[in-house]
Amino acid sequence: MQLQFGDERYLTNDGQLKTPLALVFVLALFLRGYIAWIISLTFSEDRSRLLQFFYANTEQFVLTLSVGLPALAVLVMLTQMKNELPGWVPRFARIAPLLLWLSWLADGVLLVSLVAGNWPHFAFVKALIIFSWLVAFWLLLYSRHLRRFFQLLASDQHREKG
Repeated sequence: MQLQFGDERYLTNDGQLKTPLALVFVLALFLRGYIAWIISLTFSEDRSRLLQFFYANTEQFVLTLSVGLPALAVLVMLTQMKNELPGWVPRFARIAPLLLWLSWLADGVLLVSLVAGNWPHFAFVKALIIFSWLVAFWLLLYSRHLRRFFQLLASDQHREKG
């Protein structure tokens, strides 16, 4: 795949691919269990206090971590974006959007179960997560930037400064 007009917005001055902000948002949404876990590790006294604020029980926390596994694999792929890409990164970039869709679907099932479990009660945090989930749907479905980013990463043609 050749670079097209407008692809310069996806590259740095050195010819490296820039990670789109939409992808950072989607990964943060799907990896929220891991983010909460890492933040809870900074508490010196009671590390489970933050997790109890977001998750009613341990099963919800473990389900949230399992929902984030496909997104975690995409994050690991993004950490390998260097001057010399490992051979598996372009191949993995072809299936990365499917992994994000898998996380989106699993997260939707988890959100439906959380809302159904606490149906008559309104929680602003859960409403914000549902709204973010819908925004992630919009981004995964319609974002040209995400689509083109994965195409360029899968083709590995962005290395040519053309």
